[in-house]
Amino acid sequence: MPQPYSADLRERILAAYEHGEGSQVAIAHRFRVCPATVCNWIRQARQDGRRRPKPHRGGPAGRLGPPELSLLQALVAKTNDARLDEYAERLFALTGKRVSRSVMCRTLQRLKLRPKQRPFGRPSRSGPTLLPSVRLIASR
Repeated sequence: MPQPYSADLRERILAAYEHGEGSQVAIAHRFRVCPATVCNWIRQARQDGRRRPKPHRGGPAGRLGPPELSLLQALVAKTNDARLDEYAERLFALTGKRVSRSVMCRTLQRLKLRPKQRPFGRPSRSGPTLLPSVRLIASR
């Protein structure tokens, strides 16, 4: 996502428009912003008296509240070898709130807890299955 324009740039554009240094399009070209941006900033300054952007609202509330987070911490402390799916199922069984793997992963990262990466077993089917010394003897 691109960075927001600075408050200083907004103020300079509004001051240029108020001093009559050109049309909205000319000011937009001069400061290298979209003409619609200049139009919106002028409208906001005129209607609301706002010369600064609105503060960030923080996004939607999380799916898991403080009781569920403390319960999840207790689950991880008790059994540290479960996968994300297993944690999600256990949490659903205890609280009735179903969450996806990605939500579970982000929640555990936010709590600074590390889940198990993959199920127990061989790391890969395509990798070597014999020890190096056994492979050398078998190839002779």
